[in-house]
This record gives sequence, C-alpha cells and structure tokens, in this order.
Amino acid sequence: MQIQECKPGREGNMEENLSIGSKPRRRILIATDGSETANEAADFGIEMVGCSGAKIYALYVIDTTPYRSVPLDQIWSKETLDEFERVGHEATSYIERIGAAAGAEVESRVLKGNPAEKILDFAEDNNIDMIIVGSLGKSGYERVLIGSVSEKIIRHAKVPVLVVRERHKSEKKLIQE
Repeated sequence: MQIQECKPGREGNMEENLSIGSKPRRRILIATDGSETANEAADFGIEMVGCSGAKIYALYVIDTTPYRSVPLDQIWSKETLDEFERVGHEATSYIERIGAAAGAEVESRVLKGNPAEKILDFAEDNNIDMIIVGSLGKSGYERVLIGSVSEKIIRHAKVPVLVVRERHKSEKKLIQE
C-alpha cells in the first residue's frame, strides 16, 4: 500500500479549512499481532488518520493468558521471551514505517498479558480517542472456542473502535495482479 505523505499547504487540506487549534491532539491506538490482517488494519488506520496530526500508538501484546498463575520465567526460557519480544517489535515497526511515510508521529509498545485486557487498559491509561484493530472474521464455533480479541475490545472499550476485516482471498488476488 502506498501511503501519501501529509504536506502543509496542500490544496484541499482539511486543517487549512478548519480551526482545530483549540482541540486537543487526538490519540489513536493501532493494535497489531503482526498478521497480514493487522497490517491491513494499520494501513487503513494510517490512511484515515495519518494527516490529522493525531499521535499514533502501535501496540503488540504477548499473549500470556494461558499462564496467568505461573510466572513466565518458569514456563518460557529467556530466549523464548526474547523471540516473542522481537516479533512484537517487528510488528510495531511496520506501523512506525508506514506512519513515518505519512508524516505521523508513532510510538510503539510491546506488553505482556491478555491481549484484549492490555489493549483496553492501555487505551484508558493513555487517554486514547480511538482503537484500530484487524479481524480475521472468524465465526461460530471457532470464535467461541478461541475467543475474539477484537470482539472483546468492541464490547468493553470506552472509545470508538474501528475493526478492519481481512480482505477476501479473491480481492487480495486482484490487488496483487
């Protein structure tokens, strides 16, 4: 995806036509798991808010949900934890790159815990104005069995949530051709 860089003074720029000096700077959270769907959500989110002057937070959560009662250092080796953190930083660096290309300020974080809870807590603790997440569009038994992070966020968030669904395989094929 090609992100258009924001340039002051472009004709048709909303900031020129609106007096936004008195409004506080918006804070947008883009949660990622590093998947193609999460990257599509990040692309869409940056395209939507990149030129608005909003600060963007890129967040990756290492899912420790199955191990709540046992300390991570007793389950995973330091190398395993380091690998999870590397994957998290790689996922958030994608958002940093596309944000920078659009002229947006992006701050990245990698946290550990239940993904939905950590995303919601981060949003509340940092006065986030909107959360952007990707969704694989799982339904029925699969969603009930493994749960849906995006669904939990939608149900419990105190701010608007933008969920970007995975493109259908036929759409992806047409885009790549």
